[in-house]
Amino acid sequence: MTERDLSDIVWTDEARRRVDNAPAFVRPGILKLMPIRARERGRTVITSEFLTEIRNESMLRVAKCIRGFGFEELSMAAFEVAKAKMRKLPHKVEVIEEIKALLDARVEKNEMILAKFSRYLQMVPERGLPWTEEALARVQRAPAFVQGIARTAIEEEARRRKEPVVTPEAVEAVMGSIASGAAPSASPRAERSAEPLHGLTMLWEAAAEERLRRIPIPAVRAMVIRKVEAHARAQGLTVVDLAAYEAALAGGFPRP
Repeated sequence: MTERDLSDIVWTDEARRRVDNAPAFVRPGILKLMPIRARERGRTVITSEFLTEIRNESMLRVAKCIRGFGFEELSMAAFEVAKAKMRKLPHKVEVIEEIKALLDARVEKNEMILAKFSRYLQMVPERGLPWTEEALARVQRAPAFVQGIARTAIEEEARRRKEPVVTPEAVEAVMGSIASGAAPSASPRAERSAEPLHGLTMLWEAAAEERLRRIPIPAVRAMVIRKVEAHARAQGLTVVDLAAYEAALAGGFPRP
């Protein structure tokens, strides 16, 4: 992506002031990254809110890396603990020492920096992907019966996108995919998947299969297959037809 490709992206005054007030050594990185993220997400204006969203994602990425370097908490004393854990990995020890040296050189601000990173470090789970606050807020707006099943699919979608954290875009993609599978009015407008349908254990009529193929997210398709076929068997059916498909999804998705 060249600078010419990003020339139509503009900044609001508030967003630009925030960048101008940031430390000098991080400004070039912010100015380079934000237009790229804006283009990726179909934006032409960088607002203060979007700046916060990308800041949170970046901080979570860094926090995840810090956890991978052996930190359970973030304090100046924790650096020695992390170095002891990583003693068999000289490169990681070297990086830890460089970070500590940088903070030592900024004595008046290091506690503030550590406090900020500690908050993000607490958001990194032992397993699975960390979620940005915006992504969590988006999924929590969904009905309770959808949230449990959606979280698994959302993390799978984030991994498919090779994202180290769950972003609102991954949430929107999965929630839209669920709507495509469950709502008859949504399916004709959804893009049709031509890839093989994995996980089918029953025969499906063409109309039901067509609805299934309108679900763009593989993880959501797999969940729909399991739910629909379980419903069909409970009804004594040997073939999944459109009526069985719609009846199975009429009550929403169960928790995993």
